[in-house]
Amino acid sequence: MMAEKIAAGWDGGGTKTRVCLKDAYGKDIAVCDFGPLNINGASEEVVRQSIRDAVQFMQQSCGKDMVCPELVIGMAGVSNRHATEFVEETVRQAGYQGHLQFLGDQEIALAGSITGHGAVLIAGTGSVCCGRDRNGKMFRVGGYGYLIDDPGSGYAIGRDILKSVVRAVDGRGRATCLKELVFQELKTDEVGGLITWLYSPATGKKEVAAMTRLLPEALRQGDETALAIAETAAEDLSEIVLAGWRKTGMEDGELALTGSILEHFDGIRESMAQRVHAVYPKIEIGFPKSDPAHGAAGIACKALTDGAALEVQRNPEK
Repeated sequence: MMAEKIAAGWDGGGTKTRVCLKDAYGKDIAVCDFGPLNINGASEEVVRQSIRDAVQFMQQSCGKDMVCPELVIGMAGVSNRHATEFVEETVRQAGYQGHLQFLGDQEIALAGSITGHGAVLIAGTGSVCCGRDRNGKMFRVGGYGYLIDDPGSGYAIGRDILKSVVRAVDGRGRATCLKELVFQELKTDEVGGLITWLYSPATGKKEVAAMTRLLPEALRQGDETALAIAETAAEDLSEIVLAGWRKTGMEDGELALTGSILEHFDGIRESMAQRVHAVYPKIEIGFPKSDPAHGAAGIACKALTDGAALEVQRNPEK
C-alpha cells in the first residue's frame, strides 16, 4: 500500500514560524506555530531550534502512512543566499529529505490571499503590493525599504508623527496634540528627549513604526495634523495599488488587504479603498482568504498535483 502524500508550507517570520500541512486534495491536516526563522532578528541557535521543532511536528503529523515530498518555505530576504543556505542545511540536518522550495514572503501572502487575478496590499512596518495578472504573471509595486520607500506604512506614519512634533515645536507647523502624546510616550517634556531617543542605537524602524499607536487618540480629538497624516497614508497606499493595475492593464480582480495599518486603522483602509474604487470600481476589496502559511502549503500542494499528473503522462499505464 502506497503512503499518502502531503504538502507542507512554512511562513517564516522574525517572531514566529507557522507550519501548515495539507493533503493532496488541499485539505488542512495540521497547523502549528513555532519560533522565529529570521537569522537577522534571532540567534542562529534559536532559529535552529525553530526548524528542528517544525520538522519534528511534520514527522509526527505524517505518521507511518504518510510522506511529505513537497515543502515550501516563505520568508523575507530569500535573496540572501546565506540565510536560505542556513535554513536549508538545518532542515536537512533535522531529517527532512523531500523537495524544498524557497519563496518570498509576499509570494506566499499572495497565494493565501486571493484565488484569481489581483493582488495583496501589505501595510505593516513596511508596505508593498504584490499580485498576478490575468495570465498569471507576477507583478510588484513598492517594498523597497524604509529609507527610500514604504509609503503608507507604519514606519512612514510614525516618522510623520515625529516630524509633526518637531515642526510644531519650531513653529514651522501647526500646533498638534501629537506633541503631548509623543512626549508622554517617551517620558520627556522637551524635544531634546525625542531626538535623543530617535537617534539612540536602540531605536530602529520598528520603534518608529510603533508610534502609530498614538494616532487613534489624536484622530478622536479631531487633530488636523493627525487627520492629514492618515489621509496621506491612504493616498500613498492607493497609489501603490493603482500603479499595479495600470502596469498590468487589469480593470477588475481581487485586492486583499493585510498588515497592521490596514487591519487596525479603519479610516485609512476605507479612504484607501474609496480612492481605488474611484478609478477601478470593479475591484473586489476585502481581507485575505487565508494566511501566508496556507498559501505556501497551497503552492506545495499544487506541486504535488502537477508532479502526479506529469508522472501519469509519462507512464499512462498507471
